Amino acid sequence: MKKNIVLSTITLLAGLSLQAQDSTGLAQTVSARNSIDNNLGVRFATALTFHPKENTVGTPYLYADWGRMWLDSLEHKRVGRSIVYDANIDLEKNMLIVKGGDGKAYAPETKDIQAFHLKKGDAETAFVAVNLNGTPRFVEQLAGGKYRLVRDVKVVFKQADFVDKGMVQSGKNYDEYKKEYTYYLVKDQVPVKISLRKKAFLEALSQDPQAHAAAKGFLDSYKESFDETAARLALEAVNK
Repeated sequence: MKKNIVLSTITLLAGLSLQAQDSTGLAQTVSARNSIDNNLGVRFATALTFHPKENTVGTPYLYADWGRMWLDSLEHKRVGRSIVYDANIDLEKNMLIVKGGDGKAYAPETKDIQAFHLKKGDAETAFVAVNLNGTPRFVEQLAGGKYRLVRDVKVVFKQADFVDKGMVQSGKNYDEYKKEYTYYLVKDQVPVKISLRKKAFLEALSQDPQAHAAAKGFLDSYKESFDETAARLALEAVNK
């Protein structure tokens, strides 16, 4: 990204330190100026309020607090040694957020990021930029290769609807965030919406006889029910 894109924010954030390490595990504290110029390459925007809501089940974020994030691809170039940030993703807004040294959350400009990883404990989640219906979005990548399986999430907020009619009670006495997933098969940057049904999944590969045969061969020997895991494993067989 061109340096002049970030000049206006460097002045504002020059004194802000980010606790980070690089992707090789080397711990370091980097200034906002260095993290923007040398690695993240994006502009920090508005400070956000980041905390769980009271009396609410679920969260619009990937994590209830902070995970660790590093870049995989920036400006269509692989990032071999990314700084690792305290970060999260607002799934409701499809927005990456990064923790600053002041403890606040900041939303970086992400138009030149193609892929990044988030990790919490032993669990890692890969996100890739995909154009869905004319809109660029970060979606979770479940399988990668020639054919990629990704899922987009819609966060639905449901308000408490508890009703007490004496002898009869119904509804929930708490608000709730629920996640609804849509799956896509991606080849050559073109996403095709699929359902998690075996027949529909194989039909999505029908224009590629070799891929179709590999997926069918795997699924014919797969003894579990067809679900997200089956689709992922089938694509791994296709991409070998």
